[in-house]
Amino acid sequence: MAWSSSSSCMVVLLALASSAQLGASDLSPNYYSSTCPNLESIVRGVVAQQRDATIKTIGSTIRLFFHDCFVEGCDGSVLISSTAGNTAERDADDNMSLAPEGFNTVNAVKTAVEAACPGQVSCADILTIAARDAIALSGGPFYPVELGRLDGLSSSASSVTGQLPHPTHTINQLTAIFRAQGLTRSNMVALSAAHTVGEAHCDKFSDRLYGNPADATLNPTYAAFLRSQCPSSGSPNPTVRLDQTTPAQFDNQYYRNLQDGGGLLASDQLLHTDSRTRTDVDAWAASSDDFSRAFVDAITKLGRVGVKSGRQGNIRERKSKKMSWSSLPFVVLFALAVSAQLGASDLAPDYYRDTCPNLETIVRGVVKQKMDANIRAIGSTIRLFFHDCFVEGCDGSVLISSTAGSAAERDADDNKSLAFEGFDTVNAAKAAVEAACPDQVSCADILTIATRDAISLSGAPFYPVELGRLDGLSSSASSVAGQLPRPTHTINQLIAIFRAHGLTTSHMVALSAAHTVGLAHCGTFRDRVYGNPADPTLNPTYAAFLRTKCPADGSSDPMVLMDQSSPATFDNQYFRNLQDGGGLLASDQVLYTDSRTRTNVNALANSTAAFNSAFVDAITKLGRVGVKSGSQGNIRQQCDVFN
Repeated sequence: MAWSSSSSCMVVLLALASSAQLGASDLSPNYYSSTCPNLESIVRGVVAQQRDATIKTIGSTIRLFFHDCFVEGCDGSVLISSTAGNTAERDADDNMSLAPEGFNTVNAVKTAVEAACPGQVSCADILTIAARDAIALSGGPFYPVELGRLDGLSSSASSVTGQLPHPTHTINQLTAIFRAQGLTRSNMVALSAAHTVGEAHCDKFSDRLYGNPADATLNPTYAAFLRSQCPSSGSPNPTVRLDQTTPAQFDNQYYRNLQDGGGLLASDQLLHTDSRTRTDVDAWAASSDDFSRAFVDAITKLGRVGVKSGRQGNIRERKSKKMSWSSLPFVVLFALAVSAQLGASDLAPDYYRDTCPNLETIVRGVVKQKMDANIRAIGSTIRLFFHDCFVEGCDGSVLISSTAGSAAERDADDNKSLAFEGFDTVNAAKAAVEAACPDQVSCADILTIATRDAISLSGAPFYPVELGRLDGLSSSASSVAGQLPRPTHTINQLIAIFRAHGLTTSHMVALSAAHTVGLAHCGTFRDRVYGNPADPTLNPTYAAFLRTKCPADGSSDPMVLMDQSSPATFDNQYFRNLQDGGGLLASDQVLYTDSRTRTNVNALANSTAAFNSAFVDAITKLGRVGVKSGSQGNIRQQCDVFN
């Protein structure tokens, strides 16, 4: 366990001191609700972009937060650059291994936040949110972060000595360092799971490999692997992933590695070999839920260490220079547009700020549970949102159950294939939200958030969702006919359906990427495989594979994954499949074979960033279709029945 630009977070600039006298007990998740309401959405969007650019963003951002809080408290002082007259914390020996990706992430976020909310948000708070998002976006728990820290007024390399855990520390030394920060031994074991992501230089553990004798607690197979990565001479000094099993996932694999003798650092493995900490290691290796709870409790306590308030700190501002709007991340531009002019019927990301402040955290938690239980929850939840918005607008009417006297939307022929898992996810999220905020949040908004979370939790960008929809007052199967795209539709038919909802051809192509997750019944594409002749636009190898899954006589109608390459990941693989003749449905493949849409397909296939930007723009516009307000709707207490 070793924690051992021109952006404003790297240089101390003159700023207005906060008039509020905040301490750790005064931190609040809603601290910026008035002064920077879109703060968390902006931060998460930038962190997601940085993570997509390099996996090193995850571990380096988390480690930066730890190194900041352990030295002089959580005050952003680790971000300060040294000057001719002062060697700052970041240049202390124990901080020299901090990776640039962490600093780059925080500085990029600060720039984006300053564009939206100048002079309002401290670098210390930005680092705290960014660390949480690096954890959550890599599969770890999403938790509310307490905010209101000021930035420290000093940063000195001399203050670092003895404050950070080292790879060679004993349990007693580690316990003492954590206890000095008000953290228990169990908190220490929980926080050590930050080593489930990131990398370490060979010199941090080479003594375990080449000592005489070698470290007996190290798994021999793992030791042999490490020797293949690290030269005995110590030169060069490459890095090795802390967790070889799930290197990009923030999970409890770290503890299972320790049980198998696979802790990379001696201070990691010691947590299992010492009886005082082994019980916690075994408990959290066995239960992801118990680990998540323990980690959130511990990192929340860490975030309260040494918080600056009053005259102890200020808010560092960005340097005075013009900013090019074209250089801002697309999520920032979106947030700024929302704050300047709200969308349909005054939708806003912070609509429930006062009435249900933990709404997004609650929904995201439920969606993650459902996804973990069944991969089908991803595609089915996303598809439910599309089918809702395309018929009578985004009003939750697709969620209504039929009654003896009325066939509802969900039972129309075109909706019969909607999977149970989508309805179950939304209903579970609604129940959880009602328990926290009774009669405050519409089913239409819960479906919108759940869709975004299904997308982002499966690897796509996190984007802010506009909220404030009411639930529709009617749901009829007869209203569905002709409103939804069909697998056999021509490009002209598809364009017309999307255009009817105010969506362009480019929007249509971007939104079609929802078919990068989910499944389709054989009946929706059987003619492509067994027609006479078979569809010539279908890759022959892919067609042969599909024939092994789907009987020619239609005696059964099983389902096939829409994307065989990355079925649980929301990415631009869908477009690369089309380039290779691997679109499952005819209405997918036509996007590539038709020259009017092929340019868009190629552009989105070739650039993840372009795809992310185009998809977020398109699904945000889809979410504004047919929004109900005033007497047009209400808030249902249950999503499947009218009040």
